Amino acid sequence: MTAIKNKILIVDDNEALCQNLSDILELEGYDTIGVYDGYQAIESIKKSKFDVVLLDFKMPGLSGLDTLKLLNQIIPNIVVIMITAFTEDIFYNTGLENTCYKVIQKPIDIDNLLKILRSICV
Repeated sequence: MTAIKNKILIVDDNEALCQNLSDILELEGYDTIGVYDGYQAIESIKKSKFDVVLLDFKMPGLSGLDTLKLLNQIIPNIVVIMITAFTEDIFYNTGLENTCYKVIQKPIDIDNLLKILRSICV
């Protein structure tokens, strides 16, 4: 019997970072899909179930915050980890601090990310 893999949606306009995260997480046993903007993230969420969304804060077009708002409308309480190069204060000043699970800084500490994912994906 095969173990069920946790499914993670990675959303970042930096395609290389998105692919690298996907490769690392798949090596750790996660099933990942990478998309490069908020619009693709919304379409992916509508088509498939994800256990966690890794979401870049600043993206052209539909920003991470706008994407987060839409994701929460589609699937309330979805587990979202915001990824940002900015300080966490910027995110908390938006009033959306209770709509995501964690905020992690870029450059991403992979060990910390894996620890967070292990605590979520049981």
